[in-house]
Amino acid sequence: MNRTILFIARGCFSLIFIVAGVGKLVNWQETADHLIQTFSEWHMPFEGSLMTSNMHKLLVSCGCTILGVAAFFEIVGALLILTGFKVRVGALLLLIFMIPTTLIMHPFWFSIGSEMHQELSIFLKNLSLIGALLYFLVGPQPQRASK
Repeated sequence: MNRTILFIARGCFSLIFIVAGVGKLVNWQETADHLIQTFSEWHMPFEGSLMTSNMHKLLVSCGCTILGVAAFFEIVGALLILTGFKVRVGALLLLIFMIPTTLIMHPFWFSIGSEMHQELSIFLKNLSLIGALLYFLVGPQPQRASK
């Protein structure tokens, strides 16, 4: 019974990452365009300082590579957690994906009004997922049942 409940729990948790990762692959060009647009939006407030022109050019030119790595980490990490195999590796892959994604793609501090509330909501949801991933990473691991 416990194994079934744990599988269902891992499935509920993993589903958001699997759907989003596959969505990136299915809508590749649209997602790449959105990523490049986001890099450009980050460039504007920091132009001439933190986000230099060269860094902006590098990020834009590597947009498809960054997207491919992100989709890979998202799908593989979620599948590892779903199957219960190498859960800590899956959690680490998803953390490597989630932390920069949360900070770069959902900067509510640059927004105002309803857009700020939407980005803040997504940012906080991602923070809760990061918390769960940290638990998967360092929390107790279930013992395998002996056969």
